[in-house]
Amino acid sequence: MKFAKRVSVIALGLLLLGCWSSECFASEDSVFMEVFTDAMLGGLAGGLVGAAVLAFTKHPGRHLEYMAYGAAGGAVAGGAYGLVNSRGSLMEIRNGEVKFDVPIIMPDVKESRTKGTNVVITADLISGDF
Repeated sequence: MKFAKRVSVIALGLLLLGCWSSECFASEDSVFMEVFTDAMLGGLAGGLVGAAVLAFTKHPGRHLEYMAYGAAGGAVAGGAYGLVNSRGSLMEIRNGEVKFDVPIIMPDVKESRTKGTNVVITADLISGDF
């Protein structure tokens, strides 16, 4: 059982290392890299906040899960911030180069007088300098 866990952790580490060095995801303009960075920074900040909350408890050793809750909440909030902050399109044309990326789907609620409330979902397909 321990051997299987070690092999899976090593395989996951090698997979992440391979993805990290991939030119597609590691470029400076990539939405993935920005969201990943924001999620990691949010997780670190949330973990620190969770550790700070431990100072206000009677028995800090019994409530170490506060750090995990803070890190998880910070990672989710950081990832959401990164997605909202880096609205991208499927295809981007810059300086004669074509780059493909993950489009950001943005829901929006629009109210109309006759039909009530409508939910509109938009995604940019092409952006660039023309």
